[in-house]
Order: sequence, then C-alpha cells, then structure tokens
Amino acid sequence: MATNYAQIIGIHNKWAPIVFAVIYALVMVWYSVQAIRRHGWVYGFLALFSALRVVSFSLRAAMANNHHNAAFNRQMAIAYEVLYNIGFFSILLSAHRLLNDRRRLAKIDRAGSRLHQSMSRFHKGRFIELLLLTSVILGAIGVAFALGTNTGRTDVGNKLGQASTYIFLATTVFIVLLTFLGIHIERALRRKSTGASTGGGSALSGATNHHHLILLIIAALLLLRILFYAATIHQRATGQPTPASQAASSIKQTAQGNEHLWYPLAALAELLAVLFFLTPALVPVRSLVNRHRRGQAYPNEKGPTGTGYNTGDTAATGGLGAADNAHNGLSAV
Repeated sequence: MATNYAQIIGIHNKWAPIVFAVIYALVMVWYSVQAIRRHGWVYGFLALFSALRVVSFSLRAAMANNHHNAAFNRQMAIAYEVLYNIGFFSILLSAHRLLNDRRRLAKIDRAGSRLHQSMSRFHKGRFIELLLLTSVILGAIGVAFALGTNTGRTDVGNKLGQASTYIFLATTVFIVLLTFLGIHIERALRRKSTGASTGGGSALSGATNHHHLILLIIAALLLLRILFYAATIHQRATGQPTPASQAASSIKQTAQGNEHLWYPLAALAELLAVLFFLTPALVPVRSLVNRHRRGQAYPNEKGPTGTGYNTGDTAATGGLGAADNAHNGLSAV
C-alpha cells in the first residue's frame, strides 16, 4: 500500500493552502518592491519569507490533492517541511533586523548604562543568526531522517526535529525579550529628549506608541506559533508511525497534524505577523539607518534641502529621530 505522507504530516484541506499561497504571493510582490526601492534587509527577508510560504503552501495543496504516488510525495513532504522551517528562520531574522535598525536610530549604543550596552552587544553579534542557522540545519536533517526510507534513522530524525524546534523557541523568546527591552529604552530616551528640549511634556508621540504596540503584537504572534510547535513536538514524534510500517488505518492524528489547530495557531499567526510589518513607518529607511551607523546624521546637520535630518528622521521612523536631541545626556538614562 502506498504511504500517505500527506496524512502523516496532517495535510487534508487543499483549498486553505491555496488561499494562503495567493495572499503570500501578493505580500511577496509588495515586500520585493520595497526591498528594491528602499534597500532594506528587513523587507528583503520578509520577501524571502513570503516566497517560501508561497512554495510551501503550493506543495501542501498539491500533496492534499494527490497522495497516491508515495515516492514522489515523500520528496514533496521533505521539501515542504524544510522550506517551512527556513521560512520561519526568515521572519525571525526580519524581526531581529527591525529591532537592530531601531536600536541604531535611537542611538542606544551611546547610552552609558550596562543594560543598553548589553542589548547593543547582542544585536551587533551574530548570536541570533547562528542559533537560527543551527536550527534550520538540524531541522532539515531531522526531516530527511524521519521521513526517509531507513527506519533506523527515524528516532534520530525525531530528536533532531525536537532540538530544532527548541532552538527556534529559545531564539523567539530572546527576540521577545529584546523587543520589550528595546521599547523600554526608546521610551527612556524619549523622556530624556523631551525633558532636554522642552523642559517636560509628552514622553512619546502617538505614532511611536502605536509602533511599540505593533512590535509587541508581532512578537506575541511569533511566540504563539513556536509555542504551538514546541508543545506538540513530542506528541507528533510518538504518534507518527514510520513510513515502512504504516498502514492507512494505523495513522494517528496529533495536535500538530490537526488542521483545526494548526491553521489558527501556526499558519494564521505567521500571516498576521507578516501583515503587521506593513504598518507605515514601522521599518526605518535603510539609508537613514546607514547614516546613523556611520555617525553622519546629527540633529543640526543640514541636508541637501537645507533642513536638518532630525525632522525627516522623525517622519521616517515614527519619532525615533527625536531621541537624537538627548545625545549629550544618554549616559544619564
């Protein structure tokens, strides 16, 4: 009897993945245009994420529609799982890059407190990137072993898959913590800047408060997605029969393979997260970030039109440029 790899993974509905693929295709076009026009890493990784999701959901729809060719569907199942992991790698990297760009515009590097400096070290290093790359590699090997024809490697593949999921979980939690920390520092710098320039007043503009809320929502959605996978990875490993020993009647449905749970807690959470990145002025302009990185953009510096960069910076980043006014007093925060 042919092995039903679609049912092993938990793929049944063929119309839902088509809808997701179409939505991601539209989002991919928009992010691709923004990546080219604005030369932004965040937009580039989001375009890559959307492209991978288009391919992943297309494979999912194809597997749901035709699962009779076991050899062909095994390769499709492996490709689907690997590409899906790489996609999550891309959106986590996008979130990390976004936080990094906002850190540079807020000039957190020049703050004197240890909390600010510790955040800068983590952002400047390649710790997050290495963790994500390790998770992708382990996940790819684990999927190949778990869905391969060599039953002796099935347990090893399941363990590698679990390790990959837990690394993704640790990285996501770390990004959530960086999000809270970044928002806290931005608020502190804004209070300092408003106190120095006006002698008091509102600590944050409405736009910046709005962006902080969006950042928290994105972090929460990414955490929800990976928590669902982490909570069900053991259940899937114990409930999934090996391809060699499986019969159609022996397939066990697990939480991770239940589309009624997977779509709202994983697929929809990712889609909402990537859509929230569309918020206007949430992602800083790359040229502005580069100027701040080189130390060339200061509040009193005049641009080609005779106006200072500070005004444009505030408009482009939802108020981050206002923190430049506190440049001489950051160490007091």
